[in-house]
Amino acid sequence: MTSIGPLRHFSSGGLALLVHGLFFAALMFGVSWKNPPQFPVEADLWVALPEFTPPPAPEPPPAPEPEPLPAPEPPPVVEAKPGKVDIALEKAEKKKQEIARLNEERRQEEARLEELNRQLEQKRQAEERTRVEEKARVERERSEREQREQARRQVEQELARQMQEELDVEAAQLRAYRERARAGRQTRLIMDFKHRIQSKIQSYVRLPHKLTGNPEAVFQVTLLPNGEVARVTLVSSSGQPAYDSEVERAILKASPLPLPAEKDAAAVFRDGLTLKFRPFQDGGGGV
Repeated sequence: MTSIGPLRHFSSGGLALLVHGLFFAALMFGVSWKNPPQFPVEADLWVALPEFTPPPAPEPPPAPEPEPLPAPEPPPVVEAKPGKVDIALEKAEKKKQEIARLNEERRQEEARLEELNRQLEQKRQAEERTRVEEKARVERERSEREQREQARRQVEQELARQMQEELDVEAAQLRAYRERARAGRQTRLIMDFKHRIQSKIQSYVRLPHKLTGNPEAVFQVTLLPNGEVARVTLVSSSGQPAYDSEVERAILKASPLPLPAEKDAAAVFRDGLTLKFRPFQDGGGGV
């Protein structure tokens, strides 16, 4: 009896301790399955303890908030099968929209083309203005150049005219001077050769014995280019035939008569030489 009592006592306490340990372990396992503990839990079983005082039960962790349930899907909309009227209206609407779209595209294209034409027209007008201005500038420069050239020609022509007038005046003066000089020289030359001719003829005249007074006889003498006497003509008799005949004989005997080397002066003698003779005076005479 004495030995069985303590064993019963031990068995009851150990059993209670074992039950509490299993309960605690199950509780901790359940908590660990949902929320794993941050730190390990150690448990010691005391079999030989006379009395077992279970530790206070830990406070249960806060229960997790339940996840929101998914919203229920809306029921599918069952499209009603369009009727013929709806199809016609839909086609008409689509056609109307297509026409509107095409009209809008055409309007935009027309606007684009109109803007392009406007820009091209502006460019053409600008180029035309530039061309007209350039043409006007070239024409203006050409006109100014022609005016300057015409003015220059007029000045040159006026200067040339004035110079020509001065040259003409000087030339006329020079010709007049030369003419006067030539005429004077020719006159002196003619008078000199006429005197030579008169002297040569006079040297061949033999005065008649019965000569009275100092009459004048005038002869026209025609000469050849070499000075030979071609013809002698009595133009005016002295009134004394003997003296006239003597002078004519002396003219023929004095041939050839001296002539100047200048053709103009010699031509005066060849065209007809008028000689005047007096018995007692050296003949003057004229052409």
